[in-house]
Amino acid sequence: MSQNPLSQSPLPPQPTQSGPDLSKSDLIPLLSGRVRLWRSRALIPIAAVTVTSLLLFGWKVQNVHDILKYMYVLTTFVLLMTFVALYVYSGERKNILWYSVPAAITAAQLHYFLGQYIYVFREVLPGKTDTTGFVPTFIGMFFAAGLMEEVLKAVPILLALALALYLRSTGSRGNALTRGLALQGPLDGVLMGAAAGAAFIWIETLLQYVPRQIVQANDPKLGVIMGFLLLFPRIIKGIVGHMGYAGILGYFIGLSVTHPKAAWKLIPIGIVLASLLHAFWNSASELSRDYGSYLAAPLIAIVFLACLMKARQLEASRLGRPVDGQSILAVSPSYGPAPIMPAGIVPPSPPGIAGALAGAATLIERAAGVTSRTTAASPPAPMPASGLAIGTSSARYALAAGVPIDLSALFGPDGVPAGHTGLILPAPGGLAIRNMGAASWSAATPDGAAWTVSPGEDLPAVAGTTLLIGAATIGIGAY
Repeated sequence: MSQNPLSQSPLPPQPTQSGPDLSKSDLIPLLSGRVRLWRSRALIPIAAVTVTSLLLFGWKVQNVHDILKYMYVLTTFVLLMTFVALYVYSGERKNILWYSVPAAITAAQLHYFLGQYIYVFREVLPGKTDTTGFVPTFIGMFFAAGLMEEVLKAVPILLALALALYLRSTGSRGNALTRGLALQGPLDGVLMGAAAGAAFIWIETLLQYVPRQIVQANDPKLGVIMGFLLLFPRIIKGIVGHMGYAGILGYFIGLSVTHPKAAWKLIPIGIVLASLLHAFWNSASELSRDYGSYLAAPLIAIVFLACLMKARQLEASRLGRPVDGQSILAVSPSYGPAPIMPAGIVPPSPPGIAGALAGAATLIERAAGVTSRTTAASPPAPMPASGLAIGTSSARYALAAGVPIDLSALFGPDGVPAGHTGLILPAPGGLAIRNMGAASWSAATPDGAAWTVSPGEDLPAVAGTTLLIGAATIGIGAY
């Protein structure tokens, strides 16, 4: 019988009297300069949980109208949390507040132009919804629900695409507003589509289906119960519903940013594919009244997840960042069990042909004026029994105050470009790494906050911090 691996985990080391004293920021975390609440991705979900719980606990229910308002708050919370989960997993760097724009545009279309959409797709086109049988129902739902609603949700993404292509054609970098509104790529497109889909779910569920369900019941109390029974599955199935369909079409529209010459076929592919999946969901009950949705939902989920993961991969490639696409829960390895080596020591060139090629590359870099990979190795600093190290899954180096560290030399094989150097400095409560190069670093702190370390700025050396430099993911951890 195998032992529980957790039972083999070593206990934390026994503290000694010579260890560091508790700091004021340890006792009062809000005073810590390393805690950046406003930059944390956990801020929105924690604030939403707090506000929603207070609202629902204090809600005064006197009539059906009050219950509908209660549903408004609950639905907003569930859809927001679903979107936040997608946003955090995606790793998108655009501020999450920008995604309120496609949601608002979708809501405005439903309010002002729904009649026009219905006329075109259900009167001019063969969008009949009063049919029976799988094939007639599928065809009718393709035009009446799938194509009509996916085109409506595609509008804000297409507007963002037009802005992106305009900025590119004029050679303009734009400003903070236009860069936030412009479509950045497939990952941005998936999230814009999901935001538009969330707005669609909110309006369709709370302003059409739930009120109709309540009115149709003979007993108002029974109507409220039936309304809740309809509310929950409709908003929870967002990923395999409107958010999923629109996320899929957003992926293909986002590809048009990186492949503008293929936009004429990418955009129709995205809209038609989303519409086909939408129509299949609406007509699957004609195949089996009890089990039709069990066929449609997994298919939609698989296609959406494939688009999301591929979008993450493409975004990582565009920004020069690694990403693990084998698991929806895995992240790129940044700190592994490799042996600890003294910081500042440049690894020797590999033997044989590989070493000769490395030496030739060094000569070329030196001739071009790049010195980061040819920096002389620092004398090895005494290594304490425990401390902090910086490394990847294949190499780790101890951090010691006063030691320069050549990230390009140490982690060149992992994808760090030439020119990235640092200096390890003492800092209040620990160490910091100063950016001594000419390019900025991207960092992610243990609490999820993302920020930029410009040349000359210091990065607090905190276990769990991740550096994104070039194609490398470098972690800071304890040993």
